[in-house]
Amino acid sequence: MIHYSCDRCSRSISACETMRYVVKMEIEATIEPLEQQSAEDEQDCLLEMDNTLERLEQEFDEDCESIVFERKRFDLCPECYRKFIKNPVGREKMVPFGFSHN
Repeated sequence: MIHYSCDRCSRSISACETMRYVVKMEIEATIEPLEQQSAEDEQDCLLEMDNTLERLEQEFDEDCESIVFERKRFDLCPECYRKFIKNPVGREKMVPFGFSHN
């Protein structure tokens, strides 16, 4: 029998008795395309891009693919699913200020 546990709270999830939610994420590094530029500007951009790539090669010794694209998969119990769906990126809620009416 396959055993599942919630990746958020570590609670055991019975495959027969409890609903299990699977959350799949794709994380992709992206750069906005440059606007149309003149030939002189393009050469400057190519030089700048070359310098940036050289710097990145020096800074990162790890596998470049993990920086550019990553897939994640999480199993959630019903309670953690409800919490996740309300706040998927984990932002702290903004507490409204109470100003007096002077």
